[in-house]
Amino acid sequence: MKQKITGGYGEFMKKIMVGLVLGVAWIMPGLSAGVITAATGLYEPIVHALANFPKEYQKSIRLLFPLGLGTGIGLLLFSRALQELLVIAECSVLYLFLGLVAGSIPALFKEANQSGFRKPFFGVALFTFGLVVATGYLLPGLSRTGGGTELNGLASFLSGAILAFGSIVPGISSSLILMYLGFYDQLLAALTGLKLRILALAGAGFVVIALLMLKLVDYVFRKYRSFAYYGVVGVLFGFMVLTFPGFRPGVALVLDLVLFAAGATLSFGMAYLSAKQQQTPSPQ
Repeated sequence: MKQKITGGYGEFMKKIMVGLVLGVAWIMPGLSAGVITAATGLYEPIVHALANFPKEYQKSIRLLFPLGLGTGIGLLLFSRALQELLVIAECSVLYLFLGLVAGSIPALFKEANQSGFRKPFFGVALFTFGLVVATGYLLPGLSRTGGGTELNGLASFLSGAILAFGSIVPGISSSLILMYLGFYDQLLAALTGLKLRILALAGAGFVVIALLMLKLVDYVFRKYRSFAYYGVVGVLFGFMVLTFPGFRPGVALVLDLVLFAAGATLSFGMAYLSAKQQQTPSPQ
């Protein structure tokens, strides 16, 4: 059953706060906007609102406007801080991000195995893992950082498309993919510098891909839930391998491992609390 998407001031502010977290998830590699919307019970209402916007535009706006407002605030508040961190300590930040990804994977396995485990599920994970890793090694010119050059039109559009992909598919971290492709730094720079051309093209990419994928992704996750989640797990492991920055010697390695553990603990704890909240009966 879909959540009621209308409400008063308190509900409006709650959606703004959820949107703020979504904004952080969009730019924080390791966090998935799709997982956050699923954990807060808003995944199905958002998909429904977007897919049926022309028919139910008033109800859809009541849900999407506060979420969009909160997301914009989150993006603007945290993008500059992340940009500075990546300049100062890129390798350590990558370990933190990879820890966030690793900590979210047990929750995805739990979701995938709700109806029990079957061997073909593991085959799907291996396939998507192999596809991501093979593509990463075969395609030239991909790197975690993209230097100081500004995103061109195609790259801007593709960045928005990847953000849409991670927002719609639970478990996918768009930012991790953007980081590997070399688009992440430039997209952060566009946000902090309010480069409207890049942001407009990224927005166009987001809207186009979201509209194309909404019904398909919704159908796949309803009809083939376990296969879909194992596919997501394989994709995440694949991008973790491609993004792994290697080991540093001495104290730096200890710091990196501590940050990895902290990130894993944080995302695992968030998933655990979200699961507990979903199990708690809503007051009548």
